[in-house]
Amino acid sequence: MRALLISNSGRPFLEHCRDAIADFPSSARRVGFVTAASLNNEKDYYERAPDTLSPVGLTVEHVHWNREPLAALERVEAVFVGGGNSYALLERLHRSKLLDAIRARVLAGTPYVGTSAGANVAGPTILTTNDWNVVALDRFGALGLVPFNLNPHYLEADPAMAPFSETRDDRIREYHVVNANPAFGIEEGTMLRIEDGVATVHGRGRVKVFRRGAEPLWYREGDRVPLG
Repeated sequence: MRALLISNSGRPFLEHCRDAIADFPSSARRVGFVTAASLNNEKDYYERAPDTLSPVGLTVEHVHWNREPLAALERVEAVFVGGGNSYALLERLHRSKLLDAIRARVLAGTPYVGTSAGANVAGPTILTTNDWNVVALDRFGALGLVPFNLNPHYLEADPAMAPFSETRDDRIREYHVVNANPAFGIEEGTMLRIEDGVATVHGRGRVKVFRRGAEPLWYREGDRVPLG
């Protein structure tokens, strides 16, 4: 299983990570861009991807959740799930049967790239997302490609700067009251590259790993992170 999990697509779109995306699929050059997390204009969102990725040698096909998505998925060599609302993404992946199809392809060796919501959905559930459940989703099991949950856009807050408010760390501790698997907070401009059971940090930021009953640990560029 190979996955590249990115905190954010950045501005300009994918500028900070497009070389990493181009390098990651190896010989795979035809990428299927899943836009199901977008609650705005999916056509416009899709069209940004070819403009950005074609200069680095990638051909991008739109895998639209409501327009023969399984057939489109079969035509591509790598899967790229974009950002937006994690709940909308998961609801549409379920509805279109893309969830099982993507999982099967990736576990069989197809490279997976996810930014923001697309990274969040790679874990067992999406319960550590920052998004609002605006679609009233009532099932939260995700792709389960990795054994940890993700919190893209992680920002460590000093409680003294916002007294009496709840920090991201507080919320993850609440998650661990009822869930045992680790949670990885990925700062902006940062990504995890996972190959052969090894996760490596890349980018300008850090990854903070929360494990139940233990103090969180920071990992930086080039560090290997235990998955379990």
